[in-house]
Amino acid sequence: MRFFLLAILLVPAALLVSGCGDEGGTDSTVKVTLSEWDVVAEPDSVPEGEVTFDVDNEGEQEHELVVVRTAFDAAELPTEGDGSVDEGADGIDVIGETNDINDGDSDSRVFTLDPGSYVLLCNLVHEEHDEKEVHYKLGMRTTFEVTAEE
Repeated sequence: MRFFLLAILLVPAALLVSGCGDEGGTDSTVKVTLSEWDVVAEPDSVPEGEVTFDVDNEGEQEHELVVVRTAFDAAELPTEGDGSVDEGADGIDVIGETNDINDGDSDSRVFTLDPGSYVLLCNLVHEEHDEKEVHYKLGMRTTFEVTAEE
């Protein structure tokens, strides 16, 4: 009789606990470090769903993070005449971006991402000593993958 009563109490509790997970995707956090001239994402792959990008600018210049879904290789995105990424080009789907982040500061953004290939980049252009510094062209880009949830 005790076993029967225990089973009656434990089965609904087990069902309640198993139903507490996320439905329709997962929540992931990606730590992104920006510096001259690099973008590093840890991890570089997450399952589909809501993704939080915690971005730190460890460089000495202002940077930003732009999240782009694309089939292009990270180094071969369509560019404007100055070498910055043409964010309106065919094959480029800008998901979103952070604010411009001053050196030593951080920003955080949450985006809902579908499975596919992405590029994380800084698309700022600075004028420095009468020359343009195009952050994307200088190497501020990395590939990023979003996998289908199984």
